[in-house]
Amino acid sequence: MRFWTAYAFIAIGIATKAWGSSDSEHHASITDLIAPAFNVAVLFGVLIYATKDKLKSYFVSYSESISNTLQRADMKSKEAQLMLENQKIRLASLDVDVKNIHGQSEADVVIFEKKLSKETEDKIAKFKIDANSKIAADKKQMIDGLNAELLEQLIQKTKSSIKNNAESQNKVSSKLLQGLQQ
Repeated sequence: MRFWTAYAFIAIGIATKAWGSSDSEHHASITDLIAPAFNVAVLFGVLIYATKDKLKSYFVSYSESISNTLQRADMKSKEAQLMLENQKIRLASLDVDVKNIHGQSEADVVIFEKKLSKETEDKIAKFKIDANSKIAADKKQMIDGLNAELLEQLIQKTKSSIKNNAESQNKVSSKLLQGLQQ
């Protein structure tokens, strides 16, 4: 397209020059324009013939590029339309999804509370068992300590009573000798 506008401006320029270059004594007529018009026609013919293949390939490639662009635009338009429809469907189901998520979260909270309550009860029961076991062990240890102390005191009192009483010493000695003789 650029070539044809350039050719048209050249032709107008030549015609204006030929028409406007008339002397004041000489009036221009149409016959004076035949030779320049023939020259312009030959020039255009040679230019068109020389650039015919280039012009043809330019217009073919330009039309192919426009065709490709239109095809891509059509594909993108269809993709955008599908995406828009999908988003409309998702938007329409958004309220239902929000209600489902809210319901699910409430159910999860209830389950979590039950689970936490059960775990807490289990831990409390375990702590009670552990505390009772510890109390029982401490009690047994204290009783054993008291028994040992009581036995020690009893032995000490018995020793001191035997040492203080001569009759008891004789009885113990005789019993020990009898036990050894047997």
